[in-house]
Amino acid sequence: MHAKCGTRPSATWRSLMAGKSLLAKGIRKSIANGRTTWIWRDQWVPSDPPMVLTHPEQPLINVERVCELITTDGVAWDEEKLHAIFDENTCRHILSAPPNIDQGEDKWVWEHDKNGSYSVKSGYRNAMVETWCNFDLGLDIDDGATISIIFEAGDWRDEQLVALAVALYHAWERRNKKKFENEVVRVETLWPRVEKIMDEVQTANFCDDRNNTVPTNLRWEKPEYPFIKLNVDAAVIKDGGGSMGGLLRDEAGSCRGVFMNTVSYPHEPTLLEAMAVKEGLKLALKVGCNHVMVEGDARLVMDMLKTPCDQASTLNAVCRDILRFISNFQSVSFNWVPRMCNFGADFISKIAKVDRRNFIWTDSVPLFLSECRYNPNVFMKRVGGAWPPGIGIGIRLMNFINLDY
Repeated sequence: MHAKCGTRPSATWRSLMAGKSLLAKGIRKSIANGRTTWIWRDQWVPSDPPMVLTHPEQPLINVERVCELITTDGVAWDEEKLHAIFDENTCRHILSAPPNIDQGEDKWVWEHDKNGSYSVKSGYRNAMVETWCNFDLGLDIDDGATISIIFEAGDWRDEQLVALAVALYHAWERRNKKKFENEVVRVETLWPRVEKIMDEVQTANFCDDRNNTVPTNLRWEKPEYPFIKLNVDAAVIKDGGGSMGGLLRDEAGSCRGVFMNTVSYPHEPTLLEAMAVKEGLKLALKVGCNHVMVEGDARLVMDMLKTPCDQASTLNAVCRDILRFISNFQSVSFNWVPRMCNFGADFISKIAKVDRRNFIWTDSVPLFLSECRYNPNVFMKRVGGAWPPGIGIGIRLMNFINLDY
């Protein structure tokens, strides 16, 4: 990234130099040991786009390489040193991606791909973002207007047709949010949502589900002694960042602990789900649990925790950090469940999204959960909105509030 065009460059080298500005918008050093990464010269702090830190005029601590910001065991950031050098916002960005010692050495990764790998497809898409923002896609329409889209899809693969259907759904959803709720959804966020869903579809198709235990009656099930069940969930906040929530319940269905948390970064759903797992395990350790069953409705996160990979990506770094953390327990298992089996954690993450506060309960059940248990209308009042037509959400809520605390 520090290379120059030079004199009398070849056509190939000129092309590479022309694309450097595009790479700079999405390339970042993924930290393993931090020895080859310069703090003030390289793009290593997770952000959108990745940023180069500005060297303070009078630093309290003189540091040059990222390895100087990592603890001596190499598995975590030295938070005391971070807060002494950087402002609170920068610290939050750094802490969102823990060092991944299993990666070996620091590597350049492409932040716009979950595997961290650059492709012409992802590079072109990001290069066109500003152009797409200027397009009138016909999604903000007046009453009586219609959208007519014609495709010649005779030779399209099934995968392409599925992606088209998902894209049309999100486009129509954006139009309805603008028209009926006056909520603006940025156009450039639509395709990443489509890709996320397609990734989950592929994961579901190729993943070996023989080790997945999914409840047969589509409701939360009590764990068997001596296990404690931890359910977690996360939600993206429109202004940036996200909220997380989760709860611990024992073999009797009694609540052993609840947490809710909000962060200003990241705002990527999958990363937030992984961070929620880590926060929930911290709570489990705090209340003295030794055997934990973790459940969540983010399949990609649960699969990466069950089958570790060697990707140089932010998500993999967070998952590896979780796998190191579970050494504090005697046994921990991870399992994906449908959202209707994870309604308690989903409810708490939505409360956190509204209340915007960080809190942990270990000695009593939160008042809002008790209220929800005895009065289902409290749910809609707390998270905003009204009961929709049909009984789907009512069934999920009754499954949640009928549990014994």
